[in-house]
This record gives sequence, C-alpha cells and structure tokens, in this order.
Amino acid sequence: MTVPNDQRFILAVQLNQPERFLEIFGEVIVKLAYADMTRDIQRLSEILLQKYQCYGSITSAYFGRWYRVFGPKVGLMPFDMSEQIPLLQEVGAARMHELLITNFGQATGSRQDCRLMILPAPECLDDKSVNQVIDHALELVPDTNPALHGNETRELLQLLIEQDQLQCYFQPIFSLADQEIVGYEALSRGPVDSVFYTADALFTAARQFGMTHALEFACLKQAINWLVYIPQHLWISVNLGPELFMSYEFQQYLSNPHIKSSLSRIVFELTEHLPIESAVKLHTVMRDFRNTGLKLSLDDTGCGFFDMTTVEELRPAIVKLCITVISRIGRKDGVEREMLETIRAITALGGMTLGEGVENVQQAEVLKQCGAALVQGNLFGLPKPAKELFLTESA
Repeated sequence: MTVPNDQRFILAVQLNQPERFLEIFGEVIVKLAYADMTRDIQRLSEILLQKYQCYGSITSAYFGRWYRVFGPKVGLMPFDMSEQIPLLQEVGAARMHELLITNFGQATGSRQDCRLMILPAPECLDDKSVNQVIDHALELVPDTNPALHGNETRELLQLLIEQDQLQCYFQPIFSLADQEIVGYEALSRGPVDSVFYTADALFTAARQFGMTHALEFACLKQAINWLVYIPQHLWISVNLGPELFMSYEFQQYLSNPHIKSSLSRIVFELTEHLPIESAVKLHTVMRDFRNTGLKLSLDDTGCGFFDMTTVEELRPAIVKLCITVISRIGRKDGVEREMLETIRAITALGGMTLGEGVENVQQAEVLKQCGAALVQGNLFGLPKPAKELFLTESA
C-alpha cells in the first residue's frame, strides 16, 4: 500500500535574500556553506519529520532553496495535517534561525529572514512542479514569525526600549599573544520570559516595526553605562548600524563630556555589510570622528572576499573574521591561505584582526599562526549577564 499524492506534502525552506551571502562572503565560502546548509537542513528535516514517511533526501537546485517530500506513514492511524502543519512550521522556523546563526554568525545570520513552509505536494513530483508550488506559496505567504507581529508586540518592544528593560550581556575578548582578557563585546537581549529574549527575535521585530534605530541606540547607551563597573584597563565593543553611525543624534551623543572621556575604552562595531558607496560616505563621517578618538570595528568580515575598499576607506581599528570562515578552519579548501592573506592586508592598513566564534584549540592556534591579534568564542567564554559578571565581582 502506498500513500497517494494528495496526502503528500512538501517541507520547503527559502532564504529571502540568498544573494546577500554571495555579496558578503564570496563564492568559495558560500559554496562551503551551501554544502553545510544542505547537510544541516537534511538533519533538521529528519527531526521534524521523524513521525512521517519521507520520499528522498533534501533536494536543492541552488543556494537559498531546499525541499523534501513527505507524507503519513502507511498503516498508521490517520491524523489531521491541518493541526500538524502550524506546529511543524513554528518549530522548523525557530530551528532554521538557529541554523543560520550557527553557519553565518549572529550579525549576518540573525538579519537573514527565511521561510519554512509545509505545502501540499503537486500531482507530479518532479523538480519543476514542486518549485512552481513553492514559488506560488512565496507570493501568498508574507513573512516569518507570527509571534513578532501585532500592535501588542510593538507596544511591548517600545516599552522595553523606553523603560530601559533590555538585558545587557558581555562576552570576553582575548589577546592571542598572552591569552588574557583585553575587552568585552556587549550583546543585548530582552527579558528572559518574553518573546524578545533572543537577539534574533529582538532585532527581527525591530526591523518589522521600523524601530531598529531606536533599539540599537538604546542597546549602545546601556552597554556604555556599564563601563563604570568594568576594570579600567579593559575596553568594550558595542554594535551599531551605519544609519545610526551617520546620524546627527549619534554625533550629539558623542559630544557629551562623559562619553568623550570614555571613548578610549569603546570600540564602535558596524554590524551591517555595506556597498562601496556607503563606505565612501562613511569615510567622511569617520574622518571627522577620528579627531575625537573614536575607534571603529567591522563585523562578520568574509575572509579574503570582503571589499578591501571598505577597509581602506574606513581604516577600522579591528576587523572581525566571521564565524563562517572560522568554522571551516582545518578543511582542505584554501580557507587558511585566504585568511592569512586577509590578515596581512588588514595589518598593513594598521588594523587588528579578531577571530569570532572560536570553538576549539585548533581554530585558535591557526588564527595565531596567521597573525590574528584577538579572539572570542565559546572556547574562551560564553556571553554572561552584565550583573553577573561585574556587580558580583565588585560586591
């Protein structure tokens, strides 16, 4: 006995802007990531569909779209798929966001929207017919996480920002030369019991509600306020997008005498990947800021494939190698060679390189051999609440 086609379904995963990964990381890294994503989505589908009969493995014609055909197992008591589909989509979408962050890092992965859909399979299960079903569904389905929509959710986010209820976490940054903490990266989350607890949910909602600027500024100010509790010899890295960086509001904030006196201990980390035109505009702003002692960092830089013009124009104090590159150390694919060339180019421009997302000793050792100055990741310390790190120690 076989399951008829009208009882078969498609598990489809679609990245909203897959071309952005190519712009950021280049062909070599995306090719590696494509293989990893296909493998990881295969595993995800096996977890989601363990109670179902799957027909074939994950299929993908290009980076950005994956699908798998499944249906109820033969001989089992039938169940209502209309009740199962919302649950599968909700759990699957959450796991996909985690997967993107794992493969591409927080800055890039959390900003990439994706859609995971359960769709009725067409009568003909060839690639063309299945992809037509997915294309049609994409035209009808507007977006991602329903929990992050609605007036109540918007009001909650606004309340968190206005009443300073965001949670500040810090992850240590180590010097590779002496294996000691030199600074911390500031990270933000919502209250533990809220829909905004993860940074992914927090910033995704802010983008949907047009509140990214306000959220970034609130997180930045909160992190800087913690400087008084952090030992004087340590600095902090705080995230902001180019729009906030170039805003009059940010310029006025930097003119505050209290902030001016703290600039030597702050690195402002640009978290968006910029086209050359934006980098040129930022160069003018950065040139004016240099007289104030402001230091800049570029986040999630693709090893050897980012636009060196951006680095040449902005001359950041720190350039972070993305987690996608770091996680591929040890493979025979030329990543180490590209990384060595990149680090040399950054050093020649007067910048330091930071390896992000370091998970094991081999990655740290390769980074050190290639000339990276700084490192952070789970091997060196997980992000912890600011209160736990600094108030407990100073008590």
